[in-house]
Amino acid sequence: MWYDNLNFYASEPGLNGMPENDFFSRPLTEEEIKLFPHLFELHPDFEDPAKFPVPATLYLPADLAGLLTFSNGGAILSGEREFGYFSLQEIRYYYFAYGFPKYLPDFLPIAFNGGGIFYAYDFSKEGTSPIVAVASGNLSEEDTVVLGYSLAEVLSKSHNIEEDLDQLYPVRELSDTEKTHARLRQELKTLNENRTSGQIDLKTFLLTKKRIEAEMKLVQKS
Repeated sequence: MWYDNLNFYASEPGLNGMPENDFFSRPLTEEEIKLFPHLFELHPDFEDPAKFPVPATLYLPADLAGLLTFSNGGAILSGEREFGYFSLQEIRYYYFAYGFPKYLPDFLPIAFNGGGIFYAYDFSKEGTSPIVAVASGNLSEEDTVVLGYSLAEVLSKSHNIEEDLDQLYPVRELSDTEKTHARLRQELKTLNENRTSGQIDLKTFLLTKKRIEAEMKLVQKS
């Protein structure tokens, strides 16, 4: 498979079967909404599933389906490029929790780069579905950058995808919120480096990473 030679530093049991075709495009169910307080903080805008309907364009691409069959969620390293990808259910959670139905309804978030930047499929144009980078705190189509047209292409590169996003913006003075976000991103990067070098155990790594990502989400709302 295309992912056979990739460097997995975290993995889970693979999917036993594929979801229904409308798994990503259907609105949140009442059961899922009840689960949100235990997993993610659901923004009040999205507690009413009918307020922001999910477009029918969202689907599970074949390369991602293959990866989830091998490991339903996990993390891959390629040089400076981290791909912390979500499980099938987590993809739905991140889609709603971060406001994609309102801001980028045709984009499906599938992974984090380890620093608050989403990898996402762009289904907004018929006949093509590029994988883009978009900051979790700045969900707008003009602030996305195309990384490639398949997971194999995206993960064949070794530089951090933040470098691709940096090309979109002129150099300017950061706001206090942006400085806090940058600090948290650096903290995540250092955490990943310490995990790779064996300086911290997996439990500490996962707990610390969860805490940093929660702080990033708070910064996003401020």
